[in-house]
Amino acid sequence: MIRKEIQFTNFNDEKETGVFYFNMSKGELVMQQMSAIDQHTESFQDKLEKIAKNLQGKALVETLKEIIEDAYGEKTTDGKNFVKVRNGVKLVENFLSSGAYSELVVELLSSAQGMADFVNGLMPADLRDQVNQEVNRQQAAREKSQASLQGYQKKQEAAPKPMPVVSEPELPTVIEGTADPVFIDENPTPEVKVDPIASMSREELEAHFRNQQVSAQ
Repeated sequence: MIRKEIQFTNFNDEKETGVFYFNMSKGELVMQQMSAIDQHTESFQDKLEKIAKNLQGKALVETLKEIIEDAYGEKTTDGKNFVKVRNGVKLVENFLSSGAYSELVVELLSSAQGMADFVNGLMPADLRDQVNQEVNRQQAAREKSQASLQGYQKKQEAAPKPMPVVSEPELPTVIEGTADPVFIDENPTPEVKVDPIASMSREELEAHFRNQQVSAQ
């Protein structure tokens, strides 16, 4: 954590001295590093490295502002908590609109050593190493999990599909005394008997009934 005592002139034209705090926790750094992996955005460490490479002009100013916005907060009176958001509002918003912010920016941009001490103090070397180790561990675990999932999916795709059930073809039955096999219908259509009277003409019907009468006498 960095504790900065800054003298500035407020907007009532009064001289004022304030104490301001800047800090990045290990958890915040890990989350930013992991977010940068997925979303291809800059992590906090990326910003520090850009500062270390003698960044100049607008890019330097914008990067420095982003670092301050990420790190600013207020320490509770008991020193147990470091608060950056209160009631859904980032506390840095008030700081950015104060004379203290202007003085801090002028100080950091006027001294390369001062800026180096500030940005390095936000994330000491030992904490940077811990963050890198944690990020690498989580990334390796994610890659292993993804590889296992892909292997399972490929195994499912390569698994043999069940063969379709094919019914046995109906074979012809050989009837003794025949030369060729024939199919036997197990459910034959019943033969329909036709009454011969129904097919007689009128003259045949009259002759038929006369014969019956003669036979009856």
